[in-house]
Amino acid sequence: MTTAYHFTFEEHWRSPLAYWVHLPVTGKPDAWEPPLPPYIPHKGYVFLHVEFETHELVFSSPAQLDHFIAVLSSKPLPTTSHLSSLRNAPVGPNGHWLSRLPASLKAPRKRAKLVQVMQTLRPEVVKEDMPHQFDWTETGS
Repeated sequence: MTTAYHFTFEEHWRSPLAYWVHLPVTGKPDAWEPPLPPYIPHKGYVFLHVEFETHELVFSSPAQLDHFIAVLSSKPLPTTSHLSSLRNAPVGPNGHWLSRLPASLKAPRKRAKLVQVMQTLRPEVVKEDMPHQFDWTETGS
């Protein structure tokens, strides 16, 4: 099973998951954990676009992809209230990326298929020697 994906370059690194994954390090301006995706000079930030059925999923870092897989792999699926509380910020659960994910992708069977697709895709788009960035030199499928 091949999954269609492609890369784009964007001016800003914030994707739908970015706020929930990359947390500012207290007392260290411009420091984030996990690290922000790198800026590619004269291009911008690399975004991975994954086509799953009729949906397009967008990530700007491997950490976001890993978080997406981890959350959707959870049984039962965590609530957005719980996930929002982990960020400890004034953004409510309705603003969490999981609440914005189409309901059709949250059904257990569909979720399992989506997780399998993303786990299979990960080694194609993230190389071991560069775990904090996408290998955008690949053309995708």
